[in-house]
Amino acid sequence: MNRKNIPAKNIAWALGQTLYFIILTLAFTRPLYRQLATHVAGSLGDNLYFIWQIGWFKQALFDLGQLPLRSNLLNFPYGYNLATTEIAPLQLAFAMPFALSGNYVLGYNVSILLTFVLAGLSMSCWVQHLSGSRMAGLVSGTAYAFLPYHMAHFLSGHLNISAIQWFPLFFWGLSGMLTEDGKNRRNIWLAAAGLSGIALTSQYYLYLTALVSALILLVYFLFLRRERFLEWRLWKQFLITGLISLPALAVGVVPYMLVHEGAGLARTLADVMVFSASPSDFLLPFTRQFLWGKWVGQHFSRDLWNEATLYLGLPLTVLAVLGYAKRRKSGRQLLFAVFLTGFISSLILALGTNLTWNEQAVAFSASSWLAKIFKNEQRLITLPGYLFFKYVPFYAIMRAWMRMGVLVLMFNCAAAGLGLDWLCRQARKPVHGTWLGLAALALVLVDFYVKPNSLSEVQPREVDLWLAEQPYGGQVQLPLKQSYEEAALYYTLYSQKPLIGVIRTFPSNRYFELEPLLRNFPDETSLAALQAQQLTYVVLDEKVYTVDNAFIDRCEALGMHFAVEMDGQAVFILPGADD
Repeated sequence: MNRKNIPAKNIAWALGQTLYFIILTLAFTRPLYRQLATHVAGSLGDNLYFIWQIGWFKQALFDLGQLPLRSNLLNFPYGYNLATTEIAPLQLAFAMPFALSGNYVLGYNVSILLTFVLAGLSMSCWVQHLSGSRMAGLVSGTAYAFLPYHMAHFLSGHLNISAIQWFPLFFWGLSGMLTEDGKNRRNIWLAAAGLSGIALTSQYYLYLTALVSALILLVYFLFLRRERFLEWRLWKQFLITGLISLPALAVGVVPYMLVHEGAGLARTLADVMVFSASPSDFLLPFTRQFLWGKWVGQHFSRDLWNEATLYLGLPLTVLAVLGYAKRRKSGRQLLFAVFLTGFISSLILALGTNLTWNEQAVAFSASSWLAKIFKNEQRLITLPGYLFFKYVPFYAIMRAWMRMGVLVLMFNCAAAGLGLDWLCRQARKPVHGTWLGLAALALVLVDFYVKPNSLSEVQPREVDLWLAEQPYGGQVQLPLKQSYEEAALYYTLYSQKPLIGVIRTFPSNRYFELEPLLRNFPDETSLAALQAQQLTYVVLDEKVYTVDNAFIDRCEALGMHFAVEMDGQAVFILPGADD
């Protein structure tokens, strides 16, 4: 074979793979491709907050010429530090070219759809490198890109959690350092690229990566390659990886830590117990699977589907088990030991603080022998995650332990590719191996394929466009709960009137202080409470308030001015604000 043809063939394969994953992405997320600029998949919720982030970053950087970490559009009049929750700056960067034209929805959709393509490519390249088989890489990449976990978070609007594409790069580099003797610059750059991507995407994922990596290293140095513990060449690779990743770690982590350190934002055990994954979550197919998903939803509790969808995949798991069983014959004992350690560590973390089954906590009777082991009033079977929750720094800030199952799924996908590679090599003729690979690909696609997704239109209200033309002033959306919903945050991009609310993940004390005072609006108590917040505009949802002549008279008797009524919203101006 002419060596000059090899790069050309590699380029053709890379382009073909990319096109393949683009086509599959459009198929799995259908019919979103028809309305990318105006709609999002699933219901409106967290997706609106990420669209708001995209819009605010664009406005801050390109219109106002300021750093976007703090916004004056929320938490009026104090402003809002975006590091209070996850920012996902890298995903925002992917959206920015489209946001520059003012189409924030298009930017969001392109950014989240890109996670499918990049996830497939990163896993495919990793497994192809390990096995030398393009077919094995393609099957693993397909499975990883379109995991039900990925689809669930895509439909939930979790732009940060959907960005699973960086894990294969990091663990490709890390596992290479641990299984390949000698220094390999490729492993350093892969691990650094993956770690940087994770740091600039999700603090959940960064924390998970650090924990699982530490557990892998602990097992590696204690049981697998104890002699390498004092090997400077290995530690030098870790050090260089950290130094290369340092800028991304600083950007992604430091603001978050400064906000949360000593801020009292740790969760209570009661808040997080419900988010402990159940073993059944890894066994149950996605409720949106096009053949048997509906049956799963009818016979099992899937109320937390957006977090608890952790299905491993039956064909995929069979291949992974096969790969593990044949690890000695394939010369991959150490690699599979690393995979298994990561798999088990992630599984333990995902199971959370206590054992559950079918989204219900498993409790024992007071007379059970388990009562002598697990001494707690709720009679729950506590897991290692409970100790992490109590004693590991920053662990209690997190909530959805189920998300830690993503690495269980990642290691399963990688192992499945190696299992398929071994199986295909047993074929007498190469064409038979190809057919085996295509059959495995078809089984994975059938197992994961979903029915068409619902779409939701994203657009500002008429009242927001009206507010944009009014003098500057703070606003509140009543009932107060709506001021803390993602939709209200999104609307500020167009009204340009700062909102009293913030993201509801960590509601401020101000909400709990104001909410009882505003229940009987309009009255003197609610008026005084609103004026104390230096607000100008009160926007009322007419689905909750009957804004008739009598209601308007009561407001005007208190000194408020009725401004406008449109789009199911009524706007009043507080006394003194329009002078």
